Amino acid sequence: MHYANFKIMRKITFVFAFFTAVINAQTFPNPYCGITEPDEVVVEEITSISFNNVVINNINDTDVLIDFTATSVPVASGQTYSLKVYGNTQGNFETNIVAFIDWNNNGVLNDAGEIYEVGTLTNSTGTDGIFVAMDIPVPTTANNATTRIRITKTYTDEESVAVINPCAISFSPFGFGEFPGYGQALDFILNVNTLSNPAFDAQSLSIYPVPAKNSLTITYKSAIGSLHIYNQLGQEVHKKTGLGPETTVDVSNLAVGVYILKLFNEKEAKTFKIFKE
Repeated sequence: MHYANFKIMRKITFVFAFFTAVINAQTFPNPYCGITEPDEVVVEEITSISFNNVVINNINDTDVLIDFTATSVPVASGQTYSLKVYGNTQGNFETNIVAFIDWNNNGVLNDAGEIYEVGTLTNSTGTDGIFVAMDIPVPTTANNATTRIRITKTYTDEESVAVINPCAISFSPFGFGEFPGYGQALDFILNVNTLSNPAFDAQSLSIYPVPAKNSLTITYKSAIGSLHIYNQLGQEVHKKTGLGPETTVDVSNLAVGVYILKLFNEKEAKTFKIFKE
């Protein structure tokens, strides 16, 4: 082969190898760990996740690690957002729900301050309304960028405790070591931004009448986004999404008492106390 042609072929080979390496590096779940021994894990699916009013519904009950990284949830540093997780426990069993969030964007999901033990799901089909929830504060030090969040769901009981590990669905039966278990993991993206306005502008927000009897009207200078009403037990009793700058809520079916109203827009959340007469 002519030397010039040889050099061209070497360049082509190098370029091909380079782009192949780039493609492989971007393959899910890179740069994060996969789930170890996935073929040994018995899948018990996460059916739904809600975070900052973005809902992910999952029907994949065959793969251990689910790729929802096309879904990006906007959050703001210094703010707190509600995470809810639903899942199928395959009968009257318990599963441990943990969230791992790479706030510092270093490709590791279990640094200090990045692990959230959300709770234990018990005896749920995943579609019966049973969920576990946690309010998660975004650190003020969180990098202003997109980052990964992973939710794991792992079978647990008193004798066989679930292992908290973003890279495994495993448990320790009777304390005899760590073994592949029952459950699933799901990844999606958080888009972290710094708030330009730290809170709702109180002078531009109106909530009336107070106390409310049949309806409650809310007006603001921009789109509200969504609202949630909770009773004093923390149970959500009303939800409304896709709201503009003015909305009216029917509260006629609520019992007399004190409720918590939570308003959201793209980057902000604000909580108010309301009274129903």
